[in-house]
Amino acid sequence: MMTTISAQALLGLYDKDYLKNVSTLGALSDDALMFLLEQGDILQPAAGERLFSYEDPVDCFYVVLDGQIDFYKPCRNGRTLIRQYHRGMEIGFVAMIGLHGRAGDADAGPQPTYLLRVSTGLFSDLQQQIPNDFGILLLNLAREMSRRLREADIRLAELE
Repeated sequence: MMTTISAQALLGLYDKDYLKNVSTLGALSDDALMFLLEQGDILQPAAGERLFSYEDPVDCFYVVLDGQIDFYKPCRNGRTLIRQYHRGMEIGFVAMIGLHGRAGDADAGPQPTYLLRVSTGLFSDLQQQIPNDFGILLLNLAREMSRRLREADIRLAELE
């Protein structure tokens, strides 16, 4: 069962410096970090718990604060694990900005996992209220997408 914890409870487990060293949140101000933590949802899924399923509608993305999310794509034989998301990585941003359904299933890994859920509303609120940090977050998200595109290119080249 997915548990929701408060920003204060999370800060009892991890300090701000740890969270600001998470690549998706890197270089954000203390105000922006606290805004996201207090206004977003901090989730702790159980091991193996489904975060979302293929073709689910998208209204948010997640930042892995600690732990692991396993991402599976549907295929002829059921589904295939294509990526494991670890500390600092985001999952679901591409689907959110692409305005399409989820591209696969996301399940929590075996170790304790903490996620920050950033809804479309929170994303917009950050842009309106703390625009400089919104730009930094957007740069961090674009950098993550770039890394994944490069990784996909390498995998495709290795198939040849």
